[in-house]
Amino acid sequence: MLILADALVSAPDRVLRPGRLRVSGRRILEAGANLRPKNGEEILELPGITLAAGFLNLHAHLELAPLHGKIPPALPFAGWLRQILSLLPGLHSTARTASILESSRKAAETGTTTVLTILSDPAALAGLAGTLPRIWWALEFMDLHGDPGPARQMERLAAWLSRHPGADWKAALSPHAPYSASPGLYRECARLASELHLPFTTHWAESPEEEELFRSGGGPLRQLLPQSWAHGKLSERLESMPPASLVAHGNHLAETDFPILSARDCVAVHCPTSHAWFGRQPFPLQRFRQHRLPVVLGTDSPASSDNRCFDLRLEARTFHQTHPQVPYAEIWPMLTTLPAKALGQEGILGSLQPGAEADWVGWKVDPSADPAAAILTSTDPAEIISVAGRLHRPERI
Repeated sequence: MLILADALVSAPDRVLRPGRLRVSGRRILEAGANLRPKNGEEILELPGITLAAGFLNLHAHLELAPLHGKIPPALPFAGWLRQILSLLPGLHSTARTASILESSRKAAETGTTTVLTILSDPAALAGLAGTLPRIWWALEFMDLHGDPGPARQMERLAAWLSRHPGADWKAALSPHAPYSASPGLYRECARLASELHLPFTTHWAESPEEEELFRSGGGPLRQLLPQSWAHGKLSERLESMPPASLVAHGNHLAETDFPILSARDCVAVHCPTSHAWFGRQPFPLQRFRQHRLPVVLGTDSPASSDNRCFDLRLEARTFHQTHPQVPYAEIWPMLTTLPAKALGQEGILGSLQPGAEADWVGWKVDPSADPAAAILTSTDPAEIISVAGRLHRPERI
């Protein structure tokens, strides 16, 4: 198939006008401005459309959308966690399944073709046959109340994934956070991630309460944990992380943490709307840059942000408001090539180069404008989405 559009974003500083994309099945064969139709080739004409790579969201909670608006913003983290713990028992598996389907569709229609979502209730996968974007299911583990059996659970997830080979789904591992996962659990998850070649992600240094807990052994977060909780050394968990771990949030890292993360080629996943929702201090972007630690953007959970559609463009705009020195052209890789590399998918996802997966999005923006700024400041849904060559057009009313 040859796709004809007004423009194609090869990189924020390289725009092809007109834009031509040749696709075979699920792969991109060619991208250029002067491609000509071959004899008998299917043609898809998209006048007025700019083609761009699909975004990658490396930190989401697709199953928690029903909790949006249930908790007021700007609560201290421990107060928010207390309310979440009271609401989760009422969020049954069927509601989580429906949330995954609806949330993933909204994410795709706002330009995201890949999501790494935290999965705290595997029962939510029952009956799920497919999603519009490709998904990495990051199975979440805690051991506050005994051994969660990560190896056994990963075997079950792998068996379930094997029954859905056409769904573009993969597995990942996620010990929840240092206050809910022991050093032993971190080591076990890291071992499994290394053996099975799976992404490893964890919530880390999200709140000042977490920092206080490990500094003094007390504080408001300690009151929510079992009496038997023993924090051990935070450094034990940090040093057990495998290379290229995804560190969600990283808002309150100690200065000694940065060299350890840097030595492991870790990646920080910053969630700007959640950061703003909690009223946190400015994200320490410069410290990450000083230590050459990549930062990508995620959406986190609608239970702790106003981003109900898992729209990475909203995250980009919120990030730009708090970091106006970072232009949209520099934010663009934080949604595309950098998260693709973090997943081990460099050159496969997040770009429109030959050999990449046919994950592209068609946007109705001014083709003569700066494409990164025009797309990321747009609030309209995409005109057309392709994931692995499968086309979807959002319904218009």
